[in-house]
Amino acid sequence: MSSQIDNVEWTTDLESGIDVLDAQHRRYFDLLNDFFQEAAESSSTPEAISDLAKRFDFLRQYAVEHFSTEQEIMERAEYPDAELHEKAHLYFLNHVGELYEQLKTRGYSPELAREVNFYTIEWFIKHIRMTDMELVKFLKEESTEDKKLPGFLRKIHESLFAKKTGNPSR
Repeated sequence: MSSQIDNVEWTTDLESGIDVLDAQHRRYFDLLNDFFQEAAESSSTPEAISDLAKRFDFLRQYAVEHFSTEQEIMERAEYPDAELHEKAHLYFLNHVGELYEQLKTRGYSPELAREVNFYTIEWFIKHIRMTDMELVKFLKEESTEDKKLPGFLRKIHESLFAKKTGNPSR
């Protein structure tokens, strides 16, 4: 099919410092690149469209899993902007769900490629740089070494601060 999208590159400005989130973000980028590679090489046969839709659905389900991880972190940290952050996740998932339905019924087209590009790449990167980084800022402010942190948040703290202090506690 036409509508080749270049590889999505992970850059250091997307690193949150939270190992689990960074690993999931990188994996999402890998899945995106796999999807766009397959889209570029795919034909427009019903079988190829079905295979591409399955790959896109896997990408969508991975985003659900990732957002669930973020939402667990926000809940455990009692993040005050959690509701707004979760609404952003729902917005993304609703639109990507619509794109999935279009892909299944109409196939992959240049118009759909632009929409997929916007929601799966541009929106996601903007979300990391702005919304996720606000969460990271909150976690850094809340996660001080003098506080008695529950195990989960202690791991987040170690992830955020081990690189700065040289502490290999992971």
